[in-house]
Amino acid sequence: MEWKERLRDERRTYILDAAAAVFGEKGYERATMKEIAARAGIAPGTIYLYFKNKRDLLLAIADNLIAGPVDQTLAEAVGLEAGDYIAAILRDRIQFARENRAFIQALVTQIWTDQELRERFFAQIMGPLFAVGAHYMQTQVAAGKLRPCRVEVVVPAVAGSIVILSALRALMPEQLLPGVTDDELIDELTRLYLYGLQPRPEES
Repeated sequence: MEWKERLRDERRTYILDAAAAVFGEKGYERATMKEIAARAGIAPGTIYLYFKNKRDLLLAIADNLIAGPVDQTLAEAVGLEAGDYIAAILRDRIQFARENRAFIQALVTQIWTDQELRERFFAQIMGPLFAVGAHYMQTQVAAGKLRPCRVEVVVPAVAGSIVILSALRALMPEQLLPGVTDDELIDELTRLYLYGLQPRPEES
């Protein structure tokens, strides 16, 4: 990679890190591009060479913090059995939510109120992740390791519950299951997703 491209990538990373910090501290609406530029150590106008507006910045951060790591986790877990696959995703998302609590709060608030941002978030970030999960599940069904199901229903349902529970556990740690460890939570949810509320064959 040429030094100009390397510099551009590094500057983009500085901007995203600065924006994530400012959004987390002040919220999306109160944060300004000038503050973000100051945090990144660049001139305010430089940001616009990389991002058109705050909405583009927020989506880029979400892609960097959510889509990229989840893609990596899914790629590493693709050869695992279904239970281990689900557990790996749960562990990754719980840790992510805990480490990025302030940004998640800013993101959720803005997605809830900004229709364009919400549509772009689901199209650009969540949609591709659902597709990867659906492909894995279809492969497992074809191999006889999971029962036939409506994959287009099951994948968003499981993914949505993982995202919401991870976020709530990070945002309200003293209210939501304070006496339950991450390992206990992951084990119980993995069993729920795999077997529902019916007894497992060996428990019947």
